[in-house]
Amino acid sequence: MAIESVVEPLYRKVRQDIVECELTPGRAFSEAELGRLYNASRTPVREACRRLEHEGLIRIMPFRGYMIAPLSVAEFHDLEEMQLIFEPEAAAFAAERATPEELEEMRTLATYEYRVGDRTSYREFIQTNYQLHALIAQSTRNKRLFDVVGNIHIRLMRFFYLGLPFDSYGPALVAEHIRLVEAISSRNATEARCCATEHIRMAMERSASLLMSAIRFGEAVFDANSTLDGTIPNTRSRTRLP
Repeated sequence: MAIESVVEPLYRKVRQDIVECELTPGRAFSEAELGRLYNASRTPVREACRRLEHEGLIRIMPFRGYMIAPLSVAEFHDLEEMQLIFEPEAAAFAAERATPEELEEMRTLATYEYRVGDRTSYREFIQTNYQLHALIAQSTRNKRLFDVVGNIHIRLMRFFYLGLPFDSYGPALVAEHIRLVEAISSRNATEARCCATEHIRMAMERSASLLMSAIRFGEAVFDANSTLDGTIPNTRSRTRLP
């Protein structure tokens, strides 16, 4: 219990810093280095890293330490395809199982729109988007499905925290979220499934355009060396391991 009381907050803090790209993707580190950075001993650091490795956020390098999982365009595409597999069914189950309280919270989350050019509101939207999709998955009462959907979004969030913008798609995203929540609220599983599928397909089209533009013009965190299976370099992280 004493160890767990240390591991849990450490795990949450390191995961937050990885997701928000405060820890540089692709950077290697040892247990001792991470312990110094977070003022923690090796045992809780090892346990936290084990959990983060299971979530795909770090990689264990035998006899060398750990590495923050790098980002690639290929991974981004893989995660979006996983969304297309799991989230429409989550929406259908949510239409059958969500409580009135969960539906009300979904309605509130669905209406949040970020302000173009406002970094704070953009980061708030990233969190709100995660909360909405996680809540839909949670309302299915299927823990395994919730874990899968939550992990997909946690890993996708890294790309947007790193600098990939939604551009001026705010109104479209809000409209899609509202339609999805309305379908779930109407208890129409078929319509909820269709709305979720359409939302994800539209997101895939938008992100494909944004990714290619960023790679082509060297904007945000991308450069001309980024390829469909290449690693995306990070130029904006602030917490850097030695």
